[in-house]
This record gives sequence, C-alpha cells and structure tokens, in this order.
Amino acid sequence: MSSHIPLPKEKHNKSKLFVTRSHLLSKKHEHSKLIQTHPFNHQISIISQSTTVRETLAKYIGPYYNVTLKLSDFIDPAFISNYIKRNTLIALSSNRYIDADDVFAIDGQKLILSVGKDTYETLGLVGKSAQFPVERGSRFVVEIDLLDCMDPAKKYYQRVHNRLNAVLNEPVEFLVGYFDKNTGTPVTFDIPGATIVTPQVDTRSVPNMLVPNVPECLISTNEQTDTWAEHAHELFEWIGLAASCSQAVAGTSDEQTSAYTVPEPTSKDMHVVTVRGLLSATAIHSVINELVAAHTEFYVCVWGFDDAPVSWNSSEHNFYVSGENMYAQAYVPHKNCCLSFQACGPWDAFS
Repeated sequence: MSSHIPLPKEKHNKSKLFVTRSHLLSKKHEHSKLIQTHPFNHQISIISQSTTVRETLAKYIGPYYNVTLKLSDFIDPAFISNYIKRNTLIALSSNRYIDADDVFAIDGQKLILSVGKDTYETLGLVGKSAQFPVERGSRFVVEIDLLDCMDPAKKYYQRVHNRLNAVLNEPVEFLVGYFDKNTGTPVTFDIPGATIVTPQVDTRSVPNMLVPNVPECLISTNEQTDTWAEHAHELFEWIGLAASCSQAVAGTSDEQTSAYTVPEPTSKDMHVVTVRGLLSATAIHSVINELVAAHTEFYVCVWGFDDAPVSWNSSEHNFYVSGENMYAQAYVPHKNCCLSFQACGPWDAFS
C-alpha cells in the first residue's frame, strides 16, 4: 500500500513524500525494491539498540574510487567486458551541478548524459527533452545502453564513439563504485590512475533517547485518514531527527524552547551509525536483511546525491530549490512490518 503525503496540487513546485507499508514476508518485497532501485546513495544512518550495526555495515560497505576518465572509455569493449558485464558499476561525475552543468553517470548497464541545449545540439545523439529545466527545451537527457556498444563493427557503437570523441572528449572526474552484483560488497576496480576512497564512519551512542511507539494504525490499516497521515509525518520527522542525534530526541532539549515533542516516547539507549561515501544499493539491502534477521526494531535513513541525474527506477532528477531524494524506513520485525518514506524535491519525476 502506498500513498502521497501530502498529495502535491501543483506538479513542479511541491516536494513529495510517499509512504509505503509493506509486510516483510510479502512476495512483493516493496521495502526491498525501494532500496534496490535507488542507485546513487551518499549517506546512510541506522538507528537501533544493537551494538553490532557498525560491524554489519563493515561487512558490505567499503572503498570506492575517484578517477578521471573520458566518456569514450566507458564504451570501450574491453571496459564493458571486464566491468559492466561482470558486476555492478556505479559512476557519477564529480563537482558538477545537475541544474547548471553537463552531468554524466553510469547506473549499472546504462550511461546517462544530462546536458545543456548547446551540448545536445552539437553532440548529435538522440535523446529527450528533460522534464525539469528552468526553461523548457534548455536541457536534454541521452541514455546509452552499454551492452549495445559491445561490437565496434556496429554502426551504433561507431556513431556513439565518434560523437563522444568529437564533442565530449575532455577527461571528467568521477566517483566510481564497483560492487559484487549479488551482495554489493566492493570489488577491485583496477583502472590506472584510480584513487581509493574510504567511506567515513561515525558511531554515536545516545542514552535515554526518546523513541516513539510506532502507532498501530500505521502497521495494521490501509485507511489513510488525517490521523494516519499525521502519525506518518511524525514518524518520518523523528527518524530524520534521530539520524542527526538532535537534542529534540536525545532528551536533552529545553521543553520551553523546543518546538518538537516526541509523540508517546519511550526512553531507550540507542546507537546511531552513519556512513558517508558512494554506497551500493545492493550493499544497503544486504545490511538491512541481516538486521531484520536479528528480529529487533531499527530505523534507516538514506540520502541520495543531490546532483544525480536519476532517482528511483531511473526517474529523471533535477535540483530546482532542492535536490532532495532520500528515504527512511522503520522496521518492526515482531509485526513483520516495514514503513517506508520516500522524499523527493519538486523536480523529480518519481511518482
């Protein structure tokens, strides 16, 4: 079951929040699909009572790379054979803004070029007008299926190769993650000039954190009343505050000055583990599967890159006033329930 909260009245100027209640044993695996279809992740925070979350994260999340490459390097048959076909490669151009610059990315087996009008018209490859430019027709998206580029004898390969070399031939700095396609664990990316980057890990213990009881109506009903929506908003807000170890949920804020009150709280000793870097969606899924198997409640908050060209399910993403594309989840294993929240800015095509 999924719903908009609130339902945006105007398509392009309202941020969106989607709430999904899923059964952990359901064959639909909605909570898992949400994770696995969001490729460009730069931060995860896990809030729980467990003291072993950091070790679980370390099993799956590890180094990624900073490397300077030409776009034509990605369509080289040897590169595709050695990397694209064997495991999962995620790449995002660095220090570029999706609403101002030409931005490039690889999402598994697809090269995505989000470019301005001048670049697009010079490039000469077929694309589509972006949904969210400041001025309609000022930005375009070109998608190249890398598996179709395997054979240099094909006209498709020759055209793509020639146009990239003619127009987009300058080296570009990328963040690159190369991950095992089944577990998401890092795999060696043996490219000359690649620099290994180690994710940043932060662990904080918060004694007597004020933790809300997940309302039964969110767990057991599909009826989306005003009360249901209010409870959903409150839980989503709490997860965000807990991920940042805000004083408002740490039990240390001044009630007279704080505008936030935790609904129906219980004091618990909690631990917040945060990892920052280029994070594999499959690795995040592997971590969460292990935590679910431990049958304890926990909460997850994951942030996507503001300047990624896509969000969930390859939906076009842009910035406008917010490049938000993040999700939070509350896992209640003893009820076999997961409540998921997907938040995205107004210039994001996900719906």
